Amino acid sequence: MDNEIPKTRTQRRKKWMQGRGRLSVHILVIIFGITSWSIMNGLWVELPILVSYLPEGWTLPSDLTIVGQFGNLGPLAFSLLVYLFPRVKLEVPASILIVVVLSLCALLFSFLWRETATFGGSEYSIALLGLTFVQSVFAAMTSQAYLAFMSHLKARYMSSIFLGMSLSGLIPALVAVAQGSGTVRCISEKNIPSPSLEDSAGKNVLLTELPQENKSSGYIVATDNRTSSNSTQQVFEILKANSYEPALTVQHFFLLLFGLGLFSLLALLLLLYHPRCREEHVDADKEENCQLTSSTQKSSPEALKNGLVDSETGRGTNGGGISPGTELEDKFENQLSQSTTAHEQTNGSPVNDEGKHSETEGISDNNSDKILGKLESWYLLFLLAWINAVQTSFLLAVQVYSSLPYGLKFYNGATKAENIVDPIACFITIFITAKTSKVISALTLLGTLLASYIITMAALSPEPLLVDHLAGGILVIFFWICCTMVMVYTKVSIAAVMRSQGRLSLIWTGASTQTGAFLGAVLAYVMVNHLGLFKDAPWCPDDQRAISGVGE
Repeated sequence: MDNEIPKTRTQRRKKWMQGRGRLSVHILVIIFGITSWSIMNGLWVELPILVSYLPEGWTLPSDLTIVGQFGNLGPLAFSLLVYLFPRVKLEVPASILIVVVLSLCALLFSFLWRETATFGGSEYSIALLGLTFVQSVFAAMTSQAYLAFMSHLKARYMSSIFLGMSLSGLIPALVAVAQGSGTVRCISEKNIPSPSLEDSAGKNVLLTELPQENKSSGYIVATDNRTSSNSTQQVFEILKANSYEPALTVQHFFLLLFGLGLFSLLALLLLLYHPRCREEHVDADKEENCQLTSSTQKSSPEALKNGLVDSETGRGTNGGGISPGTELEDKFENQLSQSTTAHEQTNGSPVNDEGKHSETEGISDNNSDKILGKLESWYLLFLLAWINAVQTSFLLAVQVYSSLPYGLKFYNGATKAENIVDPIACFITIFITAKTSKVISALTLLGTLLASYIITMAALSPEPLLVDHLAGGILVIFFWICCTMVMVYTKVSIAAVMRSQGRLSLIWTGASTQTGAFLGAVLAYVMVNHLGLFKDAPWCPDDQRAISGVGE
């Protein structure tokens, strides 16, 4: 009897591991997902260096955000093709194309990131912004193409693709931590500028407002008037913030991302064609893995009547109730309109394999799911759009204002910490996810409250709370970590719930993700670049002083 207990435990442990799928396939899915946002995340973690080199200066984050959101043309094109060709599984060739193009973009970034051009009298980082647009078009498509691709694999691998996507932020962040943030040194330079800068009253003048092209260099100018028998001169001391790249340069950084893209391409090809990986494939048309525990689910009489579900097996017919010949909107409505009549008949409790009822828990492992109603599904998609508007776009656009006033090391820490926490939250969802709308709503509210503190600090820039204290910088990084953890965990939980509803639900999940990110980016761009609600600070604030006795 004593020997049977360990044996039973071993069998249970083995059965539990088998239910999680093959480790090798999980690893390949993770590597495949890394390419999704690696370049954009790489740009964000490099911002402490880029903002001190490129002419946009502190407005570069909001510029990158709005340019990146034009990448939503990619998901729009993908959605249109899905609508026009509903029977064609476009996600497979689209995924291959995405990995190839993103890898090439990383290669081009490494050589062209400092190229600029002048338009309308202002200098712009034309190469950086142009490549950002191209990679954004294809990176944004991953929200739909990659998720739709996962419908061809067993549902147990769903969390792994999100873990891979989060690693697209972690890996660049870890490289950037080893790289360092570079240095900005205030160097005194003296010159005699044009007489047009001379004060009409002949007094010492402190120039605090500089031309736009000089702000990113951090010039601070002080003057001292000199009068001789022949003329009056102004001697200027210019405190210029000179930037120095770290040993691991920006070029080397993007070359590493290019190599990462090649590994992702190899992983994708193995997932498609390796025999052991093909054993984990499913027929997406039949949606055999539409629900993680399909044997425990009962279908509504309405679904049976309309032929959406097989009356004997309880499984979806013709793609989980999706007719290939119907329009896209009808497909989604048919899929989401499966009611929970069977659950109501059992007092809201699904029936387990032993015929016993078990209450649906708010947070559980990935082995229990329920059929969502139409209203609940749209509500979850709305929450997903809100989370991405706040966390994916708006917060990133104002990150520099919330953390850089505390010092470059805190800005560097905030950009790295956010990308490190992201995969941790995704990894947790492999074992436990939020399953009910109430829990997901509570987590969304908590994340929004945490984000409110960050936005408030950004609005108070250049003098946020505790700006002259170490605790202020530590506190803002703490809020960045907590906010990212909660927001990422919540949106992955929503995607996991939508995965149980079928392939088309995942396409709509990707569409909601990009819609929210787009709206958040537009709002941030208007508030930062046009309304000027967020203020930057000079690089050398302690050196704003008038100079007297220069050159005596």
